[in-house]
Amino acid sequence: MSHTELKGDIMEYRRATAEDVDVLVERRMAMRAEREEAPCPIDPEEFRARTLEYFRSHVPDGRFIAWLAVDAGAVVATSGMCIYDVPPTYGNHSGRVAYLVNMYTLPEYRGRGIAARLLELLVIEAVEKGCGRITLNTSKAGRPVYEKYGFVDVPGEMEFFPD
Repeated sequence: MSHTELKGDIMEYRRATAEDVDVLVERRMAMRAEREEAPCPIDPEEFRARTLEYFRSHVPDGRFIAWLAVDAGAVVATSGMCIYDVPPTYGNHSGRVAYLVNMYTLPEYRGRGIAARLLELLVIEAVEKGCGRITLNTSKAGRPVYEKYGFVDVPGEMEFFPD
């Protein structure tokens, strides 16, 4: 069995391809709807269209790496990762950073370790690609998955959103 397709107890875990773009969009829309405490600041259909455009461009060329959990042919959980380069730092000698996004499991499949397995597959791939740092934002519900894996809050970071 190749690195791009792994079978679990019940689930099949595989790398997303261009054929999976629509389901990646649908799961991202569901995730955003669950996570947001305020209404979407842009038109949801515009957000969907921009997301579709992003995945259509970045999944086929490998700039967006996604792993899926599939049960009986249905995608029940998604994950995603963008890798980018920054100048090397003392803590990240390679300067390669993996940013995890799009982690979403259908509600009826939660609590089975599926997200943890998808996370593990992303981390393995990030390490194989030379990433010295892996970052993410998380929901309250998702936080325990990342903490159990060893993710920690990093003090001293700030963000700025120009618009």
